[in-house]
Amino acid sequence: MRIPYPERIPLAGAASFAGLLVVAQLLCHTQPLFSALCFVFIVFATMAFNLAGGLYTPAGAYIFFNAVLTLILGLIVKVFLREPADSNLHVPIPTIVVYTLGMLGMLIAAYIASRFPCPRPLIVKLFPLPSLRNVYIGSVILGVSLKAYWLTDPVLAPGSLLLALRNNDSLLPFALILGVIYTVVSTDGKRSVTPGLLCLFLVVNALGLLTFSKQVAFTPMLCWVLGAAVSRYQLKPINFVVVPLLVVLGLYYGTPLEQVGKSAERTGSAIKDIGVAIDLIVHIDRTRAEYKSDSIAGYGVANYYNQPEGLFDRLEMVSMDDLLIAQTEREGPYGFVPVVQAWENLVPHFFWPNKPIPYFGNVYGHQIGILPVDDFSTSISFGTSADAYHEGKWYGVLVLEPICLAAIFLVFSWALGSVRDHPAVLLLLVLVAHYAPEGGMTGAVQLISLTLVALGVAFACRYILPVIASAIQPASLPIPYITASAAD
Repeated sequence: MRIPYPERIPLAGAASFAGLLVVAQLLCHTQPLFSALCFVFIVFATMAFNLAGGLYTPAGAYIFFNAVLTLILGLIVKVFLREPADSNLHVPIPTIVVYTLGMLGMLIAAYIASRFPCPRPLIVKLFPLPSLRNVYIGSVILGVSLKAYWLTDPVLAPGSLLLALRNNDSLLPFALILGVIYTVVSTDGKRSVTPGLLCLFLVVNALGLLTFSKQVAFTPMLCWVLGAAVSRYQLKPINFVVVPLLVVLGLYYGTPLEQVGKSAERTGSAIKDIGVAIDLIVHIDRTRAEYKSDSIAGYGVANYYNQPEGLFDRLEMVSMDDLLIAQTEREGPYGFVPVVQAWENLVPHFFWPNKPIPYFGNVYGHQIGILPVDDFSTSISFGTSADAYHEGKWYGVLVLEPICLAAIFLVFSWALGSVRDHPAVLLLLVLVAHYAPEGGMTGAVQLISLTLVALGVAFACRYILPVIASAIQPASLPIPYITASAAD
């Protein structure tokens, strides 16, 4: 058995799944119109996903993670909890209409991008991949060195290259993906990790726990899944034991630690805050009790389920988006300033030192009333379609969103191509998994700058990482990035 890594999802199969979901929703007393629009949403998402190239392309991954982590996973959980899919929402019908038309906009964007295919992406022309082993070893050495340097809290000048590198440092996740692919290819599928690679996974997981970052803590698992799926790794019996065990440990330890740690008293220094993290880990029962108490006390303001459901509360956006859409219904649209500033922010700091930095998650959080009046640092996440609706109502959903996403998808296609072209594209997919469901319109535009990060990583793969690796070992024989059977 292999991990599914679809380029296409059969439309008939998706429609059958959506139909069964509708039946289950109706049995849970969901409004028929809401369920019908859920069906249409899933069909539109499948068509857009297939048209964009599936999980092999950043555009297809954006549509997939947006659809699944914004709404579909939440709908499935609601069925298992036997709760109506439209319960705990302030304006359920306007919300599902916004989602459905927003997914139609993504379908239009995918269609526009598909009409202008790129036969040879920029990443292939400029940075063909050398020896996979040397790139992997070089990325480990440089990634660990940079992470150790960042932990010292260096003072970096605004607009400097080092500051830009720290803000976009993704070498360790990239090293994890490369390590899995290299191990699978070099062992003819016998293994997916080595002892050294396992240590690297543990280091990255530890960094996530010590910095109270859900994204960092769960990134290693996503990196293993991506690497194993792309290289067509044949799952072994031990994988069916280890992977569920890691998920359970993540739910038991990771989620409470991340939530409680964020509200604990911290110095702002990564090194000094390690003591706080260790104390929470050592007294995990106390941490879990505090997490449970906080979850129950704060539940019901912007939550989709009747009671706290742990990690699943973090894997849906419909409850928060519903609040933003309800605010738009009451007060009208905010205007297009956020997305305009997002495009302006793409200009390099070197050319525009005082360029606007969009930070409207905080503004929206105050508008919907879930942030204290004196909190100007917390940023609340919202989905793409809800943000587009809040900025321009139906003009935002049916005009702004398709045009912006079409431009972004074209940049993906012409600059990066697909994961078959270069492993740096896989790195962008990891970032897309975070930005697609909760980045809003500004996060979608920011993915263009992250495309430049992927190109920068590809440049390092070509000219920097092999040199670093050759300092500790001779150049190795070329090993293919993905075998022919894996690309099929």
